[in-house]
Amino acid sequence: MSGSELTVRRIRCGDEEFAGAKRWEYEVFGRENGYTAPADDAAGEMVHYRRWESGSEFYLGLAAPATEPIAVLRALRWQPGLGHHSFSTLADAALFPEWARRVEHIAPQAVAELATQAVRRSHRGVGVVERLWASFADELTREGVRYLTVALVVPLFEWYRLVFGPALEQIGPLLPDYIGADSIPAVIDLHRLMSPTTKATP
Repeated sequence: MSGSELTVRRIRCGDEEFAGAKRWEYEVFGRENGYTAPADDAAGEMVHYRRWESGSEFYLGLAAPATEPIAVLRALRWQPGLGHHSFSTLADAALFPEWARRVEHIAPQAVAELATQAVRRSHRGVGVVERLWASFADELTREGVRYLTVALVVPLFEWYRLVFGPALEQIGPLLPDYIGADSIPAVIDLHRLMSPTTKATP
């Protein structure tokens, strides 16, 4: 399928579909990629994110004739009282000194986290991730978000660097076995995106 055939639905904590979205994250992101731990399998969800549940929102990708989501993305948004610890990567990573200083001067309301993102293997095709990403990034920029934190699985880091160019920067040392895989903490500056396939619309 192509990304043009994908419909994206946004689901916030408290919405009726939220529990189902967590289940699909577990199935599509966790189990299909081998990222789950025994605690995740016992709970049927990615338990790492329970601390940030009230600040979580999902973007589900739907495409006919499939009756269930074929793509899922979890974002973490600012929560009053948590500040920059509203975001898993900033809470867990030991930031490089330069980035620790920079973060102090960034309002947490201008930050979001790309926590998880995955497409079912049976539906991976040209444009699916791009369409999911574009919907997500457009919503963020409309709401005043500039910086997107993310912990990237090591093999994907260089690919993301090619896609995002100088908009992507590593902000700390490697996080070993982080949510199932060695990961690199990074920030994407949405104002500096290069690729027309991923750039948020004005």
